Amino acid sequence: MELTRFREPDLHYHVYVKDAFHFQKTHDTYDHWALFIVEEGSFDYRMGGQSGRAVKDDMVVCPPDLTFYRKTSGLSFHLLGFQWVSEPDASFTSSHATDFPPTGKLRLINNRRFHSILSQLREARYLNPTLGREYKKHLLKDLLYLLQIELSGQQTTPLFSEDPLLQQAVHRLQQQAEFGLSLKTIAAELGLSQVQLTRLFKQEFRIAPSTYAATLRMDKVKQLLVHSSLTLSQIAEHCGFTDEHHLSKSFKKMFGINPSAYRKTYRV
Repeated sequence: MELTRFREPDLHYHVYVKDAFHFQKTHDTYDHWALFIVEEGSFDYRMGGQSGRAVKDDMVVCPPDLTFYRKTSGLSFHLLGFQWVSEPDASFTSSHATDFPPTGKLRLINNRRFHSILSQLREARYLNPTLGREYKKHLLKDLLYLLQIELSGQQTTPLFSEDPLLQQAVHRLQQQAEFGLSLKTIAAELGLSQVQLTRLFKQEFRIAPSTYAATLRMDKVKQLLVHSSLTLSQIAEHCGFTDEHHLSKSFKKMFGINPSAYRKTYRV
């Protein structure tokens, strides 16, 4: 189903930090939603059962009341604290196996729009405080509206299970498949072996988790090919492929067409 109503965010604060060699605190627990955006460099993070490394152009969303651990050796980033002031669109959440908003590492497809928003966030620091706050609220709304639009365009049919363990596995696959997260890592987070996860997943959904993850990843590749100006090499790096050749070979095996031809055919 289509997204018919946006969920509205309300900005609490925005902080921009340039060229930090380390975080002032190794961990924090927020009473609001926290959105980290990497502009340059990278950082390692952990929250609940999730962990990973966020690099340039990655966003990491941390929900309230969850301790967020982080470490970096060089980073420029934005941190936005906010609350949701409206409920998510019922038609949107019913068509997805996971609740919106997702948590963990995310990346927008519309890279040009994304960089424009970051540039405007930096410039807003020089406005007077009252005007700057209102402008930043507008920019956060623009950013999260864009995220909701992109998530609502998910092509692969989401899976649903009444088994909380399997539903958590689906949730992690949907969040991280595009980055090439290994099934062994997901299984370990759930207290299972990779063999156990595969067996339970196939029994419930009649599809192997590796096949489902590959389909999700190719969905992201197709969206990036059509809606972004990223090179094949950049798309391969973002989506967890070894290199451009690996991406092209996998894409052609699945769809019978190479990614360059797909982009030329379907790009608006």
